Amino acid sequence: MDKRSPVRPDSPARPDIEDKTQAERAYRLMREDIVTGALPPDLKLKIEMLRDRYQIGAGPLREALARLSGEYLVQMQGQRGFVVAPMSATDAREIGHLRKIFEADALAQSIPAGDVAWEERVITTYHRLERLELADRQGVEQMSEWERLNHDFHEALVSACASTWLLRMRAMMFRHHERYRRLSRAKTVMTRDIHLEHRALLDAALDRNVDRAAEVIRRHIEHTTNAVVVALARDPDARLWEQATGTD
Repeated sequence: MDKRSPVRPDSPARPDIEDKTQAERAYRLMREDIVTGALPPDLKLKIEMLRDRYQIGAGPLREALARLSGEYLVQMQGQRGFVVAPMSATDAREIGHLRKIFEADALAQSIPAGDVAWEERVITTYHRLERLELADRQGVEQMSEWERLNHDFHEALVSACASTWLLRMRAMMFRHHERYRRLSRAKTVMTRDIHLEHRALLDAALDRNVDRAAEVIRRHIEHTTNAVVVALARDPDARLWEQATGTD
């Protein structure tokens, strides 16, 4: 029989558990700031600066940086420490290409497997996104909300896919593509009707037409990738972030 005393609710947290919690918090905060451009490409990620920014200790910060390095959002430069991963047109094209593959494959598995709950989730997330896309006000101010709703819609579409590894790889490419997409949306004039693209994707999914859905998502991603490449061609060093996000 286990004689161990139960942990009391008011017992102090164990240091190792606290560090893990802080490391997870640091990881999520830094990942968000990198993807949104608040931490711009090639920025040196000095521990002192990160401690001041996030009010988190050096140990959890280093653990978070190592994790982000594994996701290729930061790079380690030998003994010089970490920097935010650079951005380039070449990487944008490759990320877009891989996202097309993973997204189409995940859709192909999800659509036939989707049940009534899946349909309800897809429809609900689409309508939330639609309300914002058809709103009078559009611009940088609505970008974060649009990204959240766009993420929810695309997540709903693939949520019936049973392949854990495919979903992991898709999620990584989605996050990297979002980083590039935010750059293009902040600095280029929108010349396409994304709402109609999302509507076509919704209709194909609800019609259980896998081939059409795959074709729609490939074109959808390719259009975004092309816009990113145009934005980067205007500023190959991606310094556009400084104006788009107010960073310095």
